[in-house]
Amino acid sequence: MRLSWRAWPSSLFVRMALILLLGLLVAQGLSFWLQWGERATVVSQARGQNFADRMAEVVRALEATAPAERSAALATMPHGDWQVTLITEDQVSQNPPRGAIGAMLSARLGSAREVRPLGGAAGMGMMHGNMPRGFDVRLQGGQWLRFSGARQLDTPALPRDLILRLAVTLMIVTAVAMLAVRQATQPLKQLAQAADTLGRDLDAPALAEEGPTETRRAAQAFNRMQARIKRLVNERSRALAAVSHDLRTPLTRLRLRAELVDDETLRDQMAADLDDMAAMIDATLDYLRGLQASEAVRPIDINALLASMSEDALALGRPTSIQGQALAPYTGRLLALRRALQNLIDNAIKYGACAHLRVEDDANELRIMVEDEGPGIEPHELARVTEPYYRPDASRSSATGGVGLGLSIAKDIALLHGGDLVLANRVQGGLCATLKLPRLAGAAA
Repeated sequence: MRLSWRAWPSSLFVRMALILLLGLLVAQGLSFWLQWGERATVVSQARGQNFADRMAEVVRALEATAPAERSAALATMPHGDWQVTLITEDQVSQNPPRGAIGAMLSARLGSAREVRPLGGAAGMGMMHGNMPRGFDVRLQGGQWLRFSGARQLDTPALPRDLILRLAVTLMIVTAVAMLAVRQATQPLKQLAQAADTLGRDLDAPALAEEGPTETRRAAQAFNRMQARIKRLVNERSRALAAVSHDLRTPLTRLRLRAELVDDETLRDQMAADLDDMAAMIDATLDYLRGLQASEAVRPIDINALLASMSEDALALGRPTSIQGQALAPYTGRLLALRRALQNLIDNAIKYGACAHLRVEDDANELRIMVEDEGPGIEPHELARVTEPYYRPDASRSSATGGVGLGLSIAKDIALLHGGDLVLANRVQGGLCATLKLPRLAGAAA
């Protein structure tokens, strides 16, 4: 089955750490396997040489003994784990001579000896094989001697000190690799944080242009982008100020000239059109200003803010109510949040006759819900009503006031604080607009 990256953790640091750790484990396993194989080979060779020495001693002693006395002499010799017996010609193994034991024995005795392995085993390979060990050796004079042993000898385990050193080495290399991975991924984390901060604060400090070549180039490109965006926003601010002044001046002149019209009906129509134009200009400029993050961030008493706005609405004869409360002050932009909440309350009263405010708060998120008892919005229109100038139907049209920017401004302010504006139709009827504001550290910075 092919491994999918989706099954891996989403963090780049964790992915790189797992890859390095897996590589270290494989390398350490190969090293352990190679050391074990080399150890087994060395032990096998040492056993073979020791066995050849013991065989040479027995053969040398028996060849120096008269054939009739060899059985008695053999009984007095120490053999360790091996059994040594005299055999007849018809008991000799039929396996052809092969392997290193014969050559080693001949070298120690100073002359050639015929050595035949038992059970198909050959040479030193049988020292750690699965078949019984044994050799038939021809003495000078034609007598055959059999060396046999039934117990297999395993390769000794690696010393504990060696295993401990391997484990300590693995831990040290793993720790160094983790530090290296964290050092390598830290610039990416800083770049992501800077990009997130840029969406809320164009005056955030520039990224440090240091580290590897790729990191420096990415930081330089980001800083250039931030400078260009800041320059464009400043230019737009100056353009907004100019437009605001230049448009209001001719509107004021038109309003004065309209007062000179003798026809009262025509004069009222012209005044209404001028009022609509002024409202559209004010709403558009207000929307464009709302996209700017010039207001300072500070702790806000949400409960006091909602109570003040509810009292203002009640004083104007607009029914409102508040349920729940914030557990702690929220760090954000007071004027921007007031504008967003006021737009939501105005919409609820305008289209739903009342505004029910409900507050839910926890350690991660503050949620302020504004509910009404109106007709709601068609489900397929919910995602579009927060677009600038979009009005879904006749019930939400310019005839009821506004130009379709209230929800757009509220959503942009929510995004400015790292949150969101979610619209949903209530089961019992009406619309619920939920302003979600994260309480995570730095979310509104």
